[in-house]
Amino acid sequence: MEHKAFLNSPTREYIIIAVVTVTLGSAWIIPQLNPILLLITVLVAIPTVVDGVKALLGHKITIETFNSAALLIALFSGETTSAAVIVLMLSLAQVLEIKTQVRAQRAVAELMKLKPQTAKTEVNGIVSESPIIAIKVGDILVVENGERIPADGEIIYGKAYIDESSVTGESKPVYKTVSSRVVSGTLNQSGLIKVKAISVGADSTIEQMARLISEAERNKSRSEKLADKFSGIFLPVLLIIGAVTYLVTRNASMTAALFLVACADDMAVAIPLTMTIALGRAARRGVIIKGGMWLDAIRKIKTLVLDKTGTLTYGAFTVKSVYIEPSVSTTDFWKMVAIAEKYSEHPAGKALFSEANKFVSQVPDAESVDVYGGSGLVVRFENREIIIGEYSTLLEQGLDLGIQTGQKIQTLAEDGSKSRVLVVVDKKFYGTVDIADVPRIEAKDVLTQVKKMGVAKTVMFTGDREDVASSIARGLGIDEYESSMRPEEKLDRLEKYLKDGKVAMVGDGVNDAPALARADVGIAMGIRGTPVAVETADIVILTDDLNRIPEMMLLGRQTFSVIRWDIILWVLSNAVGFGLVFTGIVGPVLAATYNFLTDFLPIANSIRLYKKR
Repeated sequence: MEHKAFLNSPTREYIIIAVVTVTLGSAWIIPQLNPILLLITVLVAIPTVVDGVKALLGHKITIETFNSAALLIALFSGETTSAAVIVLMLSLAQVLEIKTQVRAQRAVAELMKLKPQTAKTEVNGIVSESPIIAIKVGDILVVENGERIPADGEIIYGKAYIDESSVTGESKPVYKTVSSRVVSGTLNQSGLIKVKAISVGADSTIEQMARLISEAERNKSRSEKLADKFSGIFLPVLLIIGAVTYLVTRNASMTAALFLVACADDMAVAIPLTMTIALGRAARRGVIIKGGMWLDAIRKIKTLVLDKTGTLTYGAFTVKSVYIEPSVSTTDFWKMVAIAEKYSEHPAGKALFSEANKFVSQVPDAESVDVYGGSGLVVRFENREIIIGEYSTLLEQGLDLGIQTGQKIQTLAEDGSKSRVLVVVDKKFYGTVDIADVPRIEAKDVLTQVKKMGVAKTVMFTGDREDVASSIARGLGIDEYESSMRPEEKLDRLEKYLKDGKVAMVGDGVNDAPALARADVGIAMGIRGTPVAVETADIVILTDDLNRIPEMMLLGRQTFSVIRWDIILWVLSNAVGFGLVFTGIVGPVLAATYNFLTDFLPIANSIRLYKKR
């Protein structure tokens, strides 16, 4: 185990770099040491050559294939110094990759340090301390000033300023009060709050973040092979140039010099370095990108599809207006609503229960609760039947309220910005509650930004009625919308947009997961997002801020602009080098020196991404 760890550690590469550098310098001064330099270079080069040969046998051309060709030509043409310089650069590239992996492991360890080992729980008014692993969904957690929140949940008592910088990267504390969501690992900077646990253990935000960072690093090593793509294009071209050069000149030394000038050891460092910087910048902005391929994809999107509730809106409904039948008392009306929605996890249900609590202090449990037509409830309590849902849903389910009641409902003032919920008890119409989900303050500006950045079409998916969807889409400047959607319809509706180019899907719920997986880029709103949505998505926005979408589009463009310039610099330096070789000014030894000196051009260019904003 220790042997394997050593082979995959930067220590091994540092030893190689030190040994090769010392031997190379010594052989430069004392030529008699060249056989030792040759032996060391061959031993160090073996893994690269083996990887290159394996790739060729698998009918692939990778960066290892490119560099193997240069190494073999240098060794067989007697250019030991050139081969030594190449293995030095490749060892530097390996150090960079290992350090990136180590940094990811450290980031995970630092995140897990933010998670408290114990939590204070309250049961029947008694507060006790218990291990963090004992917390269950529904537990009441007591978090005092200066303590970290042990699990994701909702504040049910108190108010406080919460430092969420460990999760979102934003240093400014956020004010939280009753009904506000809080996440594990964040710090209570003032006051005492009580939190109802919603996501615990592996489902908590802090553990999801740790898992996502590890997954992003694994994806990087598996799929972030832009250097291989580069090699697949340029190595065949170089082979043709080399073959033609040898056939025309019969000059093996000149042919070897061409390959030494064009060795891609610098690209083996520059391209992974660019990706490492880009993914690190995203993480510091509270965005986890599960591999560089998604940065490439997001910069090319033509259609942006967004779920409404919790994505375009805050997912926190508020009661706007209430109508209660004259024959029904206010207390009885709200008691029925409270009983029906007591344990609701739906944002609309929570809003109704919160409003009902203003009128009803003691809320008994219902005997049974059934979902009614996908967007309503049928609740039984003391031989009474309580039905809550939209009018259209109740009609679809065959509930007959009579012509007179129907006409009354239709005549009640209503506008498209609100959803109307009917309350029916024992088939008797009790009244209506109008609720609204407020659009995010940044939503309209973000949609304008992405249109300016080349997104041709913005689309909203929602289960709301046509008039509600139309009102929100019009207010936010959305091009198209799909209304009255059932959860299972999202994937089918998404398919038609995939025909028009790259599509990004933004969502946060369980029913968004299939569409997130099918889209070219799946983006999950992480703080409110369900675990399945976060796991399925390619990009996770932990800040709960839509502004990160255009930011990541810009980062993708900046990243691939830097990579494009890496390649341009490599091509230009090679063009100059080829000219020097063809004119006879540079032979194999000087070709290797020229390659070494120009290696730093694309690497220096990649470092520019640190400063781009």
